[in-house]
Amino acid sequence: MKKMLLALFTVCLSFTTQAANVLPLTILPLTAAQLKQMQVQWGLLQVQTSGRSASYPAEVVLPPAQMRVVTVAQAGLITQLNVSVGDTVRQGQIIGQLNSPDLVTLQSGYLQSETQARLHAQALKRDEELFRDGIISQRRMQETQSAYETSQALLNEHRQTLKLAGLSESQVRQLAQKRSMHNGIPIIAPMAGQVMAQHQQVGARVDMAMPIVTISNPKPLWLMIQVPIDQALALKPGTAVALPKQGLQAKVDTILRQLNKNSQTTQVRASITQGAEQLSVGQLVDVALVENTTQGTNASFAVPRNAVARQGEKAVIFTRQARGIAVVPVKIILEQAQQLTIQADVRGDEPIAVHGVAALKGHWLGMGGE
Repeated sequence: MKKMLLALFTVCLSFTTQAANVLPLTILPLTAAQLKQMQVQWGLLQVQTSGRSASYPAEVVLPPAQMRVVTVAQAGLITQLNVSVGDTVRQGQIIGQLNSPDLVTLQSGYLQSETQARLHAQALKRDEELFRDGIISQRRMQETQSAYETSQALLNEHRQTLKLAGLSESQVRQLAQKRSMHNGIPIIAPMAGQVMAQHQQVGARVDMAMPIVTISNPKPLWLMIQVPIDQALALKPGTAVALPKQGLQAKVDTILRQLNKNSQTTQVRASITQGAEQLSVGQLVDVALVENTTQGTNASFAVPRNAVARQGEKAVIFTRQARGIAVVPVKIILEQAQQLTIQADVRGDEPIAVHGVAALKGHWLGMGGE
């Protein structure tokens, strides 16, 4: 009997404890006449699965890796340019020609080193046979071997110098075979893209490393978005970004941890590939962050901005129930100009106050609401 009473007491205590942990809704016992006097009007909650934030400014930026400044490896005279600003080029395309007196000197040095290397190779082959027959000493053999290796190193040095000057491997090989020097150096596009700037004209004399043209590939582009720090900290890479006016969409790459102390905003970088050709580098656009609002245990709803009453850091809505007007705490997920997306512990079919909210808030605070 004592055990049964103890068990019953334990169950009752458990129910009492659970009930104590449940915070009841605040109910405002207002009559229909009072609500009419307050000019309260009612609306319905709209279930949301995704939503957009308020509009944020963004600048269209070209990623640094997608720009190349074409230069020349030798001083000379530009005799030909096949492209101009706005033209599209392929990677490896010859876009101009440079005549360089220094190139002739480099080729001459290469041919001399190639001749010396060939002679030392023949001498090494001859001395190897003489050494096997015991005709020459080992020291003589070592001297010939050393001279051959030195000539090969010099030949490789001249070959690499020609490549740095702009000649291809096949052109260097052809030079060694035909002993015919090239008159100029082709200017080659290092990447596919569009010519954005032309720095030199035909007939210009240029020094080594001077820029000729600038080529960029504007796909993808970056959007550098100014976002309030509170909103930025809630973002993750992969979050969708909408460009409503252009009908385009991008994705967040990274959130920069550098705060503008004046505006309390930070930069969020997003990449856009599809439709990037509709944008121009340096263009200012308005964007909105697209968030999934189905996260969490509570449902998400769209409500008019004036349906939410704020008190400090708290936000509430007022729903109509049989017992009166319930004050329901909400969590604001996304903010737009005229609409908020909220999470609240409600069924979803309750009428909510959309007008007269200020009067309801005043009555609630007058009852001791915090």
